[in-house]
Amino acid sequence: MTLFKQLFVAVSLGFLFLLAGIEAIYIGNARVYLQEQLASHSQDAATSLGMVLPAAMDGGDAVRAETTVAAVFDRGFYRSIRVISPQGKTVVIRELSPAPPDVPQWFAFLIRLEAPSAESMISRGWRQLGRVIVTSHPNFAYRQLWRTTWETTFWLAGLYLACLALLSGFLKTVLRPLEEIESVANAISERDFRLVAAKPGTRELDSVVQAINSLSGNIRRIIGEEAAKADHSRAEAYKDPLTKLDNRRSFELQVAPVLTGADTGSGVLYLVQAARLKKHNAIKGFKSGDELLTLIGATLCDVWADRNSIRARILGSTFAVAAFNLSRMEAFALGREISDRLNRAIEAGGYAATVGKIGCGGAYFSESARPPLGNLLATADLAMLQSLHRADAAPILLDFKPSSDDEKGSQFWKALIAGALAADRIALLAQPVIAFQDNTRLQYEIMGRLIGEDGELIAAGRFMPMAVRHGLAAAVDKKLIGKAFRVLLEKQHLADQFAINLSARSISDPELLEWLFPALESQPGMAQRIVFEFAEFGVVQELPALEKFASRARKLGVRFAVDGFGLHGSAFEYLLALRPEYIKLNPAFIEGLPDSRENQFFISSVTHITRSLGIKTFAHAVENADLFDLLEKLGVDGYQGFATGAPTRIG
Repeated sequence: MTLFKQLFVAVSLGFLFLLAGIEAIYIGNARVYLQEQLASHSQDAATSLGMVLPAAMDGGDAVRAETTVAAVFDRGFYRSIRVISPQGKTVVIRELSPAPPDVPQWFAFLIRLEAPSAESMISRGWRQLGRVIVTSHPNFAYRQLWRTTWETTFWLAGLYLACLALLSGFLKTVLRPLEEIESVANAISERDFRLVAAKPGTRELDSVVQAINSLSGNIRRIIGEEAAKADHSRAEAYKDPLTKLDNRRSFELQVAPVLTGADTGSGVLYLVQAARLKKHNAIKGFKSGDELLTLIGATLCDVWADRNSIRARILGSTFAVAAFNLSRMEAFALGREISDRLNRAIEAGGYAATVGKIGCGGAYFSESARPPLGNLLATADLAMLQSLHRADAAPILLDFKPSSDDEKGSQFWKALIAGALAADRIALLAQPVIAFQDNTRLQYEIMGRLIGEDGELIAAGRFMPMAVRHGLAAAVDKKLIGKAFRVLLEKQHLADQFAINLSARSISDPELLEWLFPALESQPGMAQRIVFEFAEFGVVQELPALEKFASRARKLGVRFAVDGFGLHGSAFEYLLALRPEYIKLNPAFIEGLPDSRENQFFISSVTHITRSLGIKTFAHAVENADLFDLLEKLGVDGYQGFATGAPTRIG
């Protein structure tokens, strides 16, 4: 029970008992008063009759005596009036037949009123002529007492309800900070380090709020400092020190997997070059040349700043901009804006006289023709050269066109994928993730393979780009996940966690979601063993959809993780927003790790941050056992790769 309810119930019950006591005392006093009034009423009537009846009794006039008694009986509330002679004979009697009180039966049962009797002697001088006995009727008193009780209860109940309303408002005002404190405490337990905004009016609650805010703020500060260190380390390894853009190594590491991943459809790659930089340096000096390159980098960052794209300085005065999942019209508009902004900036900065125009050429590819990075760069380079040879240096956009052999291969892959799905030629392989601490198995990653007609197992990296090209990615994911579910149901005895790769683009497919969530709901035990892994590029591209998917999946016990973590500039931003179960470091940070101080520092910073957030960190593509000690020293929780053994088929 909440503190509000406890205080509300306790105070309201206390107040209720108080009002009930007051009403009980009031009604009790009213009952005593009415009972005394009944006795007085009987006695007054008996005394009055004792004074007027002697004349009738002395003369033996029974009619007169009866008339006198009737006059009193008819105008009062009496149960009976009897006149008795000295010999004990009843001379006159008037009475009402017994009747229940004219009030609720339970009320008459709980609060009893007696019918008091009084008598008076009838005498003349010293001679006794008889006596009169009067008994009052309590029904009138019952009605009076019932009305008093009802009115008292009504007003006290109104007062009670008004006080409850005031009490509720008072407690809500006083305890409102507690609700926010609870919300923030729950958020902290979920690794969301927010602050309590409410300002309590009580000293004790204010102290609690300050303590909570101090705790949350310190953790956020520590995580922010570690993230800044990690960003600095990554910048040293993957950023151009002059322009602060990605360098060529970072550009290639990011773009190459995007071109072969399932989360990419169409895209464009622009190359930008200041061809006369060498002449400019000779005339203006290298410092001015550096300022020119910095200006170009800053201008490129301002182009389409609200969209996810990759910007890099790849060599000398050559820059690259890559954007994905856009139409050809949007790609052309991007090139036009790059060219216009750069040339305006060059002219405004006074560089136009020595540098001239900036060449801008791009290569566009559709979902049906995704090229390797080398071929895409070659096409973009050709477009850039054509732009430089134009008098106005207008941007040039060329379409990447696969060769006839490629087209034949594309149709071959389409038929192979469709045939494999129809014939259920799907194979599942599993590779364990091993913990450094105790060498136990943390999970299995399930990898999907297509089975060719000749029995060859075809890796996802070969067929998924073609599946995306022909609109079969969601169908492939559904088939692979469905088979993985069947295998997991067969292996209920295993307590392992199983990771399944899922395309971020597939979570927007209504047909897949309509199948996936009911399947998970029907098998809650299986759902709690599953982790869906998403590639980092897909996470960045589909962040809103992924947040919605993750929220719905978590309610079913399903968790999710990020694969290939660390290369994107917003890595730590989405990490704090999504709080995945674990991350798998991009293989680029593992390759050559012993000789790379930058990568070592970056991994160390990442593990400090993820541990603060309750997120595990795994090293991916670990092929050499010689890295174990170093990775464990850097804080990595587990590893996966051929060092754990080759993937084995499980279905």
